[in-house]
Amino acid sequence: MNLYIESLEGGNYLASTGMGSARTLVRNNKSEPKTFHCLNEIREHFHSKTFDKVWLRQSTPYEEMVGQTDHPGPLELEIEW
Repeated sequence: MNLYIESLEGGNYLASTGMGSARTLVRNNKSEPKTFHCLNEIREHFHSKTFDKVWLRQSTPYEEMVGQTDHPGPLELEIEW
């Protein structure tokens, strides 16, 4: 199982677990997507779990803001966990 972390604007993160496109978003007790404020909060939330890989995905609106149309997509990289 992998951990997928999505970096959002404003310094918030969403997390999901699974393999490939079969992912389950982490939700709070109200069934809303749980937001985290830093990677350490995510690490604490999953303190008893181990993952095959941990992926960090960061989208940026910069290319769109400066008028570039050849947007390469979000940056996604494997991180040490």
